[in-house]
Amino acid sequence: MFLFDSSIISFFHQISVQFPQLSPLIAIIGSNNLFKGAVIAAIIWWLWFKPSKMIELTREKIISTVIVSGISIVLARLLTHLLPFRARPFSNPEVGLTFPRGQEALESWSSFPSDHAVLFFCLATGVYLCSRSLGKLAFFHAIVFVCLPRIYLGFHYPTDILAGALIGIGMGLLGNRSAVRHFIVKPINFVMKKNPSLFYVISFLITYQIAEMFDSSRALLGFVIRLH
Repeated sequence: MFLFDSSIISFFHQISVQFPQLSPLIAIIGSNNLFKGAVIAAIIWWLWFKPSKMIELTREKIISTVIVSGISIVLARLLTHLLPFRARPFSNPEVGLTFPRGQEALESWSSFPSDHAVLFFCLATGVYLCSRSLGKLAFFHAIVFVCLPRIYLGFHYPTDILAGALIGIGMGLLGNRSAVRHFIVKPINFVMKKNPSLFYVISFLITYQIAEMFDSSRALLGFVIRLH
């Protein structure tokens, strides 16, 4: 384990020991999707409907960012399988710390990189490119309400978060390059103009999945995989 990781994890552990009443609060923030996906989903819809002279460009950026964020999650999951396995801090005997909460179900999942960081930093990057003020809020939310609790609770090392954040930001910027954005948005714009009802139903379902951190999708996918 890197010194950078161990020093930050030890710092959070000391806080949890000195202020045990803080751990239940952070556990709720770290597990309740209202504090995580619902916030960024609400920001996305706010931007979508907010009147602006640049509303068409803003909507293109939102569409491209959401699509690329899905691709980013797939990339992150591929990396966890391709890179050497890294045990999560709460189940790693080398860490030698007792965390306030852990989920044994995640012990078989490599912690590097953090797919939470990938998703939220990708979305925050897209939001920032639409609105600097809301983008700063989205980055603050990603750091304070999504990523720091995952370090505090022993789900990730700080370097997992940093790697995920860099991937997310990079993918968010790539998805909003003019040529890439036009390529992604063109067929979706066609559907939106041809059949707006279908477009908004699909958009709602996608942002609903973001709001609940893809729990339903992952449960369904896991069930299908077990059938085979």
